[in-house]
Amino acid sequence: MQQRLIWLAMSIAPVVPAFGSPIVNLGNASTFGMLGGTISNTGASTVVGNVGATTTITGFPPGTATGTVYPFPSNPAVTLAYNDFISAYNLALLDPSTQSFSGMTTSQTFLGNNVYTSPLTDVVSTAGINLTFDAQADSTEVFVIRITRDLTINGPITFTLENGAKATNIFWIIGRTETINPVGVPVTWDGDILAGTSFTMSSIGPSSALAGAINGCVFAETANTLAGFTQVGGCSATGGVVPEPGASELMGLGLLALVAWRKFRSLVSP
Repeated sequence: MQQRLIWLAMSIAPVVPAFGSPIVNLGNASTFGMLGGTISNTGASTVVGNVGATTTITGFPPGTATGTVYPFPSNPAVTLAYNDFISAYNLALLDPSTQSFSGMTTSQTFLGNNVYTSPLTDVVSTAGINLTFDAQADSTEVFVIRITRDLTINGPITFTLENGAKATNIFWIIGRTETINPVGVPVTWDGDILAGTSFTMSSIGPSSALAGAINGCVFAETANTLAGFTQVGGCSATGGVVPEPGASELMGLGLLALVAWRKFRSLVSP
């Protein structure tokens, strides 16, 4: 909580530009596939990009990364990336909501350049649904899907990206925890995951069995846990990143943002 307050004070406010695209600027964190307070892994998980934790990393090896698995604690590169993740996460919490979605019990479509917020505090998926992301013929369109506390994926779920939609432009902003339970079938997940507390990919059996694939990066403030063999595709250095607003814009929206942040955090707290 203290780090969030520090970075909120530095960033002050989110801005939705005139063309309607929400801002999710990962900065130095964009070179990391996994980032968090702790990282643990069992099985031959693979990560595209760097792997870094502010305290401990276990399970690398047998896990591997195309980038650097940074030593800990207090590695300067990890600290810089982690701080940029926290900054981006705080701003995404404050982006004005433009749409709502009912949860994940039925298939549904998300349109680009929108911030979707669920009225449900906790969201649990129904097996077999399909989530469609429609970029409306503009591959730069950004999708922000925001859940106040916990997201739990139980069983098979599919994604359809159409009209230019890219997984690296989908951002799942989770107030506390995201858990993916494959339930017998590997889950392929589209989008970057930014969690306020933790992310867990449950195992599907033996450590050699593929539990799932994340087409995006996985960042969690407290802990990332890969309980089995997981493929993490990493985040693009350019996908979904929009230049930060100028100082005058930040100052103009600062007070409004602080009020909104306090309200959101009151919902997140148990």
